[in-house]
Amino acid sequence: MDELGKITANLPRYRFQQIVSAWFETSIRSFDSISTLPQNLREQLKTVDFMTVFPTGIKEDKGDLTFKTLLTLKDGATVETVLMGRVNKKITGRPGEVRYTICVSSQVGCPMKCTFCATGRLGLKRNLTWREILDQYRFWNYFIADHLEGKIDNIVFMGQGEPMLNYENVKLTINAILKNTELGPRQITVSTVGVKAGMEKIVTDPDWPAVRFALSLHSAITETRQKLVPSHAPGFLEWLPEWAKLYHERFSARTKFVGIEYTFIKDANDDDKHLKALVKLASKLGKTRINLIPYNSTDPNMLGSAMEVIEHWREELMKKDFTVTIRRSQGQRIAAACGQLSNKVAND
Repeated sequence: MDELGKITANLPRYRFQQIVSAWFETSIRSFDSISTLPQNLREQLKTVDFMTVFPTGIKEDKGDLTFKTLLTLKDGATVETVLMGRVNKKITGRPGEVRYTICVSSQVGCPMKCTFCATGRLGLKRNLTWREILDQYRFWNYFIADHLEGKIDNIVFMGQGEPMLNYENVKLTINAILKNTELGPRQITVSTVGVKAGMEKIVTDPDWPAVRFALSLHSAITETRQKLVPSHAPGFLEWLPEWAKLYHERFSARTKFVGIEYTFIKDANDDDKHLKALVKLASKLGKTRINLIPYNSTDPNMLGSAMEVIEHWREELMKKDFTVTIRRSQGQRIAAACGQLSNKVAND
């Protein structure tokens, strides 16, 4: 139990909720400012960190409204988190308003060792606490309030670390955000490289929220996937359709789908053989959404596929009636794009 838990353990439950609710108010920057709490409790809370993450500068990619920061934690460990802006073009809401997606980390480093990902080369240091994950959201919420306009309307667990290996803290964070903000489950996406134990929990845990799910697949051929994703479990691709059936039973709303992420590596996973394998596998997974991802360079010995190849895949997949998108990378100039987070010191 952390210090906050110890202080609030014998208090009415609503006191803890008052504290958590205050964390989401950008006008409140200390426990002492939570006027709904009695003064003696505010005094006790002075031993608790109001924020658990501390920024080491900000990098900005002015070309596409993307920001990255390196956050230092109490024990000196560091993680990166990214803020990606876009102009709302929808007829509903407020056209022209800037909306933001934040990419949050779930671990210090990552144990999965994906060959195309800079974070995988760091190795795993430890899991983040639920507050360290939540405070990435809070940091960007304060940052927008102080320096920008607009609001956060999407959160993706696609930063450093494997969310399914920090299942409970990720779940606590998501449920706190859903309870205390206007964000709904469809505005949060959890990505995994394919940890079977965590994926099995998702379809059986009544407390796991109905957020969007994305599988970092990168190949539907076992031999290729083992090379790109060394953590690939034997039999995973054969097990996946069975799991997808359970997923669709657990989350039966028409808006729910199995997200598939596919990063294109030249001469590794981008030929017609791999395309046919993806079609065959995805056809067994029920409702899917396939996200084709241009490779963001992290290794000079590894090249991304030509955009013509990716567009060809999109066309062929759409002919098979799959929902397909090509991800627009943001933040490449500041190493903030997918796969590039490697704890480089941020500076202005």
